[in-house]
Amino acid sequence: MVYNAEREHRDARAKAAHEEQIGRTGEKRVLMRAINGELVSYTPEEYGVGRLGLGPRINTRWGHLVYVLAIAAVIAVFLYLPLQGLLVEGDTETIGFLVIPALLIVLEAYAVRNLIREWRAHKLREERGLPRPAY
Repeated sequence: MVYNAEREHRDARAKAAHEEQIGRTGEKRVLMRAINGELVSYTPEEYGVGRLGLGPRINTRWGHLVYVLAIAAVIAVFLYLPLQGLLVEGDTETIGFLVIPALLIVLEAYAVRNLIREWRAHKLREERGLPRPAY
């Protein structure tokens, strides 16, 4: 990695401003690198859904929307089959088959929550002229 004194100076200023805002207001803030490469201090509402951790991450509002719609489509299939009698007759198979959509509904609720948080965060960042967090 190339040493860039100017970038380190901007990072130091961003860290100092971040610490000063926390000290002055006492609010929680997240210091993250934005897609433009700069360190930015976000409020939790501006940051949106957490982007750290293992595995793939959805970090745009459109990605969250696609995720919500995909889960809804899978739920629809799992509810359509037993209602149309396309499964083997019998209560135990149908009841067991309905456990999967019940679990997917919980996942859907979580995905919708994340979609709403990310949509609001995008709107706040847009209003305040902040770039999207990179991760």
